[in-house]
Amino acid sequence: MRAPSPLARLAENLDRRIGRRADPPSLWPTGWASLLSHAAIVAFILLTVTGLALAIAYRPSAAMVTYEGASELYDGEQLPHAFASVIRISEDLPGGALLRRVHVASSHLMLIALVAHLLRVLATGAFRHPRLRNHLVGVGLLLVGLGFAYTGELMPFTLVASSSLRIAAAIIGSLPIVGEPLGQLVIGSELPSDRILIGAWALHVVLLPVAFVGLLGLHLHLVRRHTPGADRRPDIDVATTTPGRPLWPDAVARFTLLTTLLTAVILASAVVVPWSDVELEGPFYAAEATNSVHPTWPLFFTTGSLRILPAIDLTFAGVRITSVLVAGALVPGILVAMVAAYPFMERRITGDRDANYTLDHPLDVPFRAGTVAGLTSVAVVLSLGAGVDVLSYWLHVPVERIVLAFRIALVTVPALTAAAAVRAARRRSAAATPPSAPSPVVGR
Repeated sequence: MRAPSPLARLAENLDRRIGRRADPPSLWPTGWASLLSHAAIVAFILLTVTGLALAIAYRPSAAMVTYEGASELYDGEQLPHAFASVIRISEDLPGGALLRRVHVASSHLMLIALVAHLLRVLATGAFRHPRLRNHLVGVGLLLVGLGFAYTGELMPFTLVASSSLRIAAAIIGSLPIVGEPLGQLVIGSELPSDRILIGAWALHVVLLPVAFVGLLGLHLHLVRRHTPGADRRPDIDVATTTPGRPLWPDAVARFTLLTTLLTAVILASAVVVPWSDVELEGPFYAAEATNSVHPTWPLFFTTGSLRILPAIDLTFAGVRITSVLVAGALVPGILVAMVAAYPFMERRITGDRDANYTLDHPLDVPFRAGTVAGLTSVAVVLSLGAGVDVLSYWLHVPVERIVLAFRIALVTVPALTAAAAVRAARRRSAAATPPSAPSPVVGR
C-alpha cells in the first residue's frame, strides 16, 4: 500500500485535532454560500503579499519633491513625496501597476465578502446562541476592513484623498469636547501634513493587519468551538451529529480551488480594469479642493448621509449639535450599533435562549426579515445618496430635487421594504403551517 504524502499526513493530523474527527468535532461547511468567509481570507492573503511589496517603495511624506521618471504627465513636476512614490511604483517599477491593481482589487473583494457574509449571518440567524460573541467579532472584522479602505485611500495622497481627509477632519472637529484635541492629535494643525500620512501608513501596514489577524484567529477559534450553522437536514440531528466534509482531501481541495480561481479572476481584472490608477486623479494640493470626487465605495453611506440629511445647528445642554455630527458620526454609528446589537434584541423579543445549530430561511422569522431588510435599505439609500451630483448631471435635474427625493426615499423605502419582508415571511409561515383538523360534528 502506498504511504500517504506528508501533506496528507499533516491534514489527517489536523483533522483529528481541529477537524470533523476532533473532540468536539468541527464542521467544515459544505454549502457554497459559506465560501464567502473563505473568499475574504483569500483576499486578505493577496492583500498581505502585495501590500508587503508595495510598502517597500512607498514613502509616507507630504514634502514636495521633483519627480523624474517614465510618467510623461508628471515628469519634472513638484509632487508630494507620497504621491510621487505611488507614481514611481506604477510607472517606473516593472510590474508595479499590476501589483497595485491586484492589491486594490483584492481589497474590494475582501470588503464585498465581509459585507455579504455578515448579511448572510443576519438573514439566516447564524448569530444565535452559542454564536453571539462570534457575531460581534464579525462586526469587528468589517470595521477593520473599512479602516483598511479609508487608510488605503489616504496613502496615495491624491485629490480624492484630500476630499476624504477634509470630510474626516470636519467629522472629528464636530465631536463635542474631544473634537478639537483629537483633530490636533490625528491630523495636525494644517493640511497637508506628514502626521496624517505616517498615521495612515502605521494603521494600514501594521496596526490594522495585526487587528485583523487577531480577530480572524478568534473568529476561527469560535467557529471551531461552536461549529458553524448548518442547513436543516431531516436525516441528521445537528445537535448531536456534525455533518460536513473532512479536512483532507475535501476541505483542502475546495479551499485550494477557490484560492486559484479567485487569484485568476483578480489577475484578469487587474489586466483589464484600471483599479485605482492614480495618475489621472492628481496629487493632493492644499489650495485645491472639489466636490466632484467621492471616497471609496465602502464609505459611500457616510458621504451620502452628509449630502442628503437636512442642515442641523442647535445647542443642547451646552453641546453644539451640527448636521456634520449627526450625518457623519451619529447615523453611521447607529447603523453599526444596530447590526451589532440585533442578536441581543431578537433574543430578548423571542425569548429564544436555546442552542441553535441550524440556519433559518431568511423569511422564517418575520421580525428578523423586516429588520434586516430595513437596515439594508437604509444603507443602500445613503450609499446611493453619495452620488446626488452625478445623478443630477445625468438626469438634467436640479440637485436640490435629487436631494429631496433621497430624503423622501430615506423615510419611505426602508419602511416599505421592511413591511414587504414581514408580509412575505408571514405568508411563508402560513403556507408552511398545516391546516388544523376539522372539529368532529356533534349530533343535533
